[in-house]
Amino acid sequence: MKKIVLICCGGLLFTAMTCTKDSDTQHHHISFYNASASDIYICRGHNHSDTTLLYVQDVTTPGWFCEVKSHSVNNEELVNTDAYEVDLNTHDTLIVFVFNADTLALYGWEYVKEHYLIAQRYDLSLIDLQLLSWRLQFPPSSEMQNIKMWPPYGTYDSLGHPNN
Repeated sequence: MKKIVLICCGGLLFTAMTCTKDSDTQHHHISFYNASASDIYICRGHNHSDTTLLYVQDVTTPGWFCEVKSHSVNNEELVNTDAYEVDLNTHDTLIVFVFNADTLALYGWEYVKEHYLIAQRYDLSLIDLQLLSWRLQFPPSSEMQNIKMWPPYGTYDSLGHPNN
């Protein structure tokens, strides 16, 4: 009887486990490098355009925001346990919002959301992500200059300060 229970438990364990690997169209981690002189927050969305921000209560909402310190890399925020898959039939765009941490501290989330005080927004296709080797940066690197973004490429200097 014990053998039958062990075999059943072992079978359940093997069927419950999945082997997840990154592929050309599916990644569990998208690296985000903050090359700016300021701390930032990043937030992701899918196919909802600017309405993504309407669903976020505040920067402490679990699963939406992550702080990325100045001159550091974050490999965890743009992660999805189900592996975010850019599928051209369902999700053709991954939206990434970048917010200046000082702006959020000064004005608060509701004001930032209402006045759309984003530092950067990237609208990324599968091809964009593949060309960037699943690595993003703020301010945008020269490799990112042809992806859809607002404000446009060249708005910031290498430290994230607005060019005048």
